[in-house]
Amino acid sequence: MRLRRLEPVLRRALRGPCGCPAGATLLVAVSGGADSCALLVALASLAREFDLRLHAAHLDHGLREDSRKDAAHVRALCERLRVPLVAARWDTRARMKAAGTSGEHGLRLLRRRFLRAAMRRAGAVAVATAHTADDQLETVLMRLARGASVRGLAGMRPRHGVWIKPLLQATRHDVERDLTRARIAWREDASNASRAFLRNRIRLDVVPALLEAFAPGRSADAAARASLARRAGAAAGELRMAAAMLARRTRGAFARVTLASDARALDSRALAAYPESIQRSVLLLLWDHHAPAGNGLSRRHLDALQRLVLSRRGGSVVALPQGWTARWSRDRLSLLPPAGAITRQRTAKTLHPLNEPTDDRLRSPRAAVPREGSAGPQGRRASRAKTGRTPRRTRARSVRSGVS
Repeated sequence: MRLRRLEPVLRRALRGPCGCPAGATLLVAVSGGADSCALLVALASLAREFDLRLHAAHLDHGLREDSRKDAAHVRALCERLRVPLVAARWDTRARMKAAGTSGEHGLRLLRRRFLRAAMRRAGAVAVATAHTADDQLETVLMRLARGASVRGLAGMRPRHGVWIKPLLQATRHDVERDLTRARIAWREDASNASRAFLRNRIRLDVVPALLEAFAPGRSADAAARASLARRAGAAAGELRMAAAMLARRTRGAFARVTLASDARALDSRALAAYPESIQRSVLLLLWDHHAPAGNGLSRRHLDALQRLVLSRRGGSVVALPQGWTARWSRDRLSLLPPAGAITRQRTAKTLHPLNEPTDDRLRSPRAAVPREGSAGPQGRRASRAKTGRTPRRTRARSVRSGVS
């Protein structure tokens, strides 16, 4: 099964930002949809070339009556490719309620938790997800509508820590054409047609409206959509380079305006001397350094903080997420946690100044492997010495678990 359009895209990604050490194990997140099935099939074709051992992971969210069919489809594909499978079914509604989350954001956090656990069990060095140029287009449009900074408009990165997105330069049109020609089936998630979710509304309403505005009569043209997605991806790449330069200046400014006597306070007079973009980036970095993970600052919060810096009104206070506040007093801007809160300070190595403030972060990156999650066979350690032998394929295995 060869996917001729996608394999060149994957080769470039694996030789570039999504590269993994020879002999390493790579976990592939597979929902059963077209994008993730194509990613798994194409990676299986290239695994020998890049000396990679593949494991797949599938989480059944238990939200649809036919979700078990998705799991069965993924299992059958893994058996056909002889890729070990990590599979689990969770009661995600109950888990989100217990965690105080909901909607797309809550489900994303749960998927990340599951995939991190699966990655540890498989001994993988990275997790590959099947985001495409179409997803990048939708992400950029959502962030534009929310008033994102240059960092947000830079879109998703090909690599962020252990998370890699090797299909970002491919379009959904490429994916479906390759799968159709190779006669590989995929599952359609009925919830993708629901306008209850913002991303779906962007995909179903906003993108077709843009296409119709630029090329009347072509709103349903898959090739026109693919062209728009590629252009958005290229623009996002250029913005990532601009954001990297901004981040370097931000780190220098942050070091100069942070008070030695209080790591949660800034010299507001010194900060006000910098350009607006640097001011806002420094404020984001201060928040990212000290505030609760998973709770980003919105543009409204940033506007209020910047007014606080420039107005210099003694005793002025701005309310921030999770009960945090910012207070200005005597040329000092301080972040104050809610009473009784357990605070933490990230080290410089864990700061990600290029993150959009509304990006999701795991609440507990070191969370224990969920008991009710299931895991496939343990992979070899990525640090083992390369032997020069072609890795042996392993028969697909999966372990089912009950709903918690």
